Amino acid sequence: MKNRVYRFGEFELTLAQGELRTGNTTARLQEKPLLLLSTLLDNPQTLVTRQQLRECLWDSDTFVDYEQGINVAIKKVRDALGDSAENPRFVQTVAKKGYRFLLPVEVIEPKFALEPTGAPVADKASEGLPVRAPSAWPFFRRYWPFAVLGTGMLAALGIWLFLSQIATPHHPTQIHSIAVLPLRNLSPDPGQDYLADGITEDIITNLAQSLSLRVISRTSVMRYRETREPVSQIARELGVEAIVEGAVARSGRQVSVTVQLIDATEDRHLWARKFDRDVKDLLNIEGELSQEIATQVGGALAARRPVAASKSHPVDPQVYELCLLGRYHWNQRTASALAKSAEYYREAVDRDPAYAPAYAGLADAYALMPVYDSVAVQETYAKATAAAHHALELDDTLAEAHAALGIIALNGLDWKQAGPELRRALDVNPNYATAHHWFGFYLLFLGRTEEAIAELETARQLDPLSAIINADEGEFLYTANRYREARVRLRQAIELEPNFDQPHETLALTDLETGSPSDALKEARAGLALGSTNPRTLGEAGYVLATTGHADEARKLLSALKEMARHGADEPLFEALIEVGLKEPDQAVQALEKDARIFAIAGLFQWHAFDQLSGDPRYQKLTADAKEMTVPKSLSQRSRSAAITQSP
Repeated sequence: MKNRVYRFGEFELTLAQGELRTGNTTARLQEKPLLLLSTLLDNPQTLVTRQQLRECLWDSDTFVDYEQGINVAIKKVRDALGDSAENPRFVQTVAKKGYRFLLPVEVIEPKFALEPTGAPVADKASEGLPVRAPSAWPFFRRYWPFAVLGTGMLAALGIWLFLSQIATPHHPTQIHSIAVLPLRNLSPDPGQDYLADGITEDIITNLAQSLSLRVISRTSVMRYRETREPVSQIARELGVEAIVEGAVARSGRQVSVTVQLIDATEDRHLWARKFDRDVKDLLNIEGELSQEIATQVGGALAARRPVAASKSHPVDPQVYELCLLGRYHWNQRTASALAKSAEYYREAVDRDPAYAPAYAGLADAYALMPVYDSVAVQETYAKATAAAHHALELDDTLAEAHAALGIIALNGLDWKQAGPELRRALDVNPNYATAHHWFGFYLLFLGRTEEAIAELETARQLDPLSAIINADEGEFLYTANRYREARVRLRQAIELEPNFDQPHETLALTDLETGSPSDALKEARAGLALGSTNPRTLGEAGYVLATTGHADEARKLLSALKEMARHGADEPLFEALIEVGLKEPDQAVQALEKDARIFAIAGLFQWHAFDQLSGDPRYQKLTADAKEMTVPKSLSQRSRSAAITQSP
């Protein structure tokens, strides 16, 4: 609209007059600088490309030196604002891309005054034409009966609306779910991205621990780092009702953080806040922001507990960045990525031995290595346990460290510790998707398959764009013979992470079970190409290859597994899986007898292939022993019997 007014910082821009005001000073902008500035103000804190500016400033039929024209207009805007390209406060240059307006902008849409014809008076003023206030008397004299009647009707309507508001007050949207989008880095240095990521992650963690509603995990929201999708669309994709978005700018030791809360269901702003502080106050800023957001959302659904004061001491920015890199690689779930993750966390620990989250991250990395690589299992788990305990010595409220101890104990069949540690992680942070994820495995190994699936569904709701959670839920559904649902989750996992091997192999097993051997073979080979060092991938692919008539290829994979075993990665279960496919039941049972504990921890019901051994007395004994091992000794005899009989 031509008569729009913008307010930002100490300035006010009146579009109709092209006037930029600050205090008692008024400057009039020429056409192109005015158009350029208004375009940036219509898209605050968002990259506007030079191509977009060209389209706004000139018609397609205009032939000028666009690049030079934009440069001149930008210079005039900066001169009017007293801004500089080297140390921008208002307009930031994004090299080879475009420009970004750094501050929040308030937009005012003045109401029109109408002439008798209904034409907006403001339109004439905006065109520089003289405006004469029309006489109302001739109009009123002619239509006064209708005016009186209309006034009476409006008065009655006003009274009715007032009374109806008293009788039925308006209630705001009930917020039951929220996502914190990655804060944008508005600093001139793109190397400050880690700072925006760190603040984002800490706000997510604070809200997850303090609010009794669903808070989307970091893994899912980080996919929207560079997106230009509307907030309403992002909310639909994540299944949330509220969105937090904002930006971070750093100049020297000064940090500026701007955050706003949006009701995505009604597309309206609920609250906004800006902090300008010294970088040493960063943790305090995060805590204050989290508390204020929690309080705002608490109007719809009360907070579980106040945002706790951080136990962390001031953190070296490089340590922060190393931990962010460690978590990024940890989320990729490959052998090489987990090795990189551990390397980054070890470097963080070396730089700051008192930073608890670095030890918790290191524990996570070590805890998953035996699942994705041929490493010495006991030695790796010992490192994971030591790192997790050290993290809790520094900060016993870290849900990540409790969850790591839980999954390590589960992998060692230490039921006395596994369940309590995983539950403790969920008590500390009910929105921690990984704790729900791993607690699902705890339930699966107890034979409580449907409860395990429900727990994985909860994890997915908290982290809907996590490839591993979608893949494992697909695996659990395959285990429960719910093949159609399994395919949905497995294909979603592949779409989210095309280089992830596990969902291909589970999809291959599903295709094999449902009579599609050619599809099974295709998926098995796709997974094998992506995860040639993963013992599980070798075992599942080998079983599919053997079953579909490719015995020679299957035997090569069997040899590779045995070679891994000679280097400490003892995975007899996957050797047995291939031998079942090769129709060698005696060798399969002998492989399983090497270590019944490994057979037990793998989950008796994850691979339907072993049903072919059900008539063998040796396998029956292994099954009985495994069921006995997978029921915590602390359960009563009646509960133990119930847990065993729940097994399908």
